[in-house]
Amino acid sequence: MKKMKWIGLSLALIGLGFSANAQSSMDTRVGIKAGANMFMMGKYEVGNTTFTSEYRPGFQAGLFLDLPLSEKLSFIPEVLYTQKGGKITGNLGNNTGEIRTTVGYIDVPVILSVNATPNFSVMAGAQASFLTNQETETFANGTSLATSSDTDDFRKSIAGGLVGFAYKFNPNLKLDARYNMDFQSIAKDNINQDKARFSGFSLSLGYSF
Repeated sequence: MKKMKWIGLSLALIGLGFSANAQSSMDTRVGIKAGANMFMMGKYEVGNTTFTSEYRPGFQAGLFLDLPLSEKLSFIPEVLYTQKGGKITGNLGNNTGEIRTTVGYIDVPVILSVNATPNFSVMAGAQASFLTNQETETFANGTSLATSSDTDDFRKSIAGGLVGFAYKFNPNLKLDARYNMDFQSIAKDNINQDKARFSGFSLSLGYSF
C-alpha cells in the first residue's frame, strides 16, 4: 500500500506538469528517459568470510518532471524502472563459488538541480526504491547449481540518495550522469547482511515536451 501511495503521488506530480505547460508561461517540462547503469551490491558475509561484489550492467527507463523554482534552481521528481545487480565470486573450501543477482525496482527520486550554466547543471537528491522482482543464479566451479526468483529475504523498500550532473543539448534533449547509493541493505534485517547495499553509476538520455 505504501508503495502505491508513493507511485501515485509521483505520477500525480508528473501529471501536474502537463497542466502547468498548458496553463503557465513557466518552462515546466514533462519528459521520458532511458539509459544504462553499472551497479554492485556491496559486501556479502558467509561465516567469517566477506565477499565483495563486482559491477553488473543494467538499464533504467521512466518519466520525469522538470519544475523550475527559479532561474538557477529546479525540482525534478521521477518515476523509473531500474534494473540493478551484482556478481560475487569467492572460494569456499575447494570450490570456487559465484552468485549473480539482478533485482528490479521502481525508483522514485526527488532531486534539486542547480543550473551552473544554461546547459550544465549539478544535482543531488533522495530516493525511495520499491522491489518488483529479482533473480539470483548460483554457480560452483563454473557450473550453474540453482536459480531463484524468491523475494522473501529482500527488503521491499529502500531509502537512498544520488548526486550527478546533466547537460542539455537543446531545450528538449539532455544527458545526465549519476552516482546512486542505498542507505539500507537490500536484505531484510533478520538476514544480517547490513553491508549488502546497492551503489552504482547511471547514464541516461532524457527528452522533454
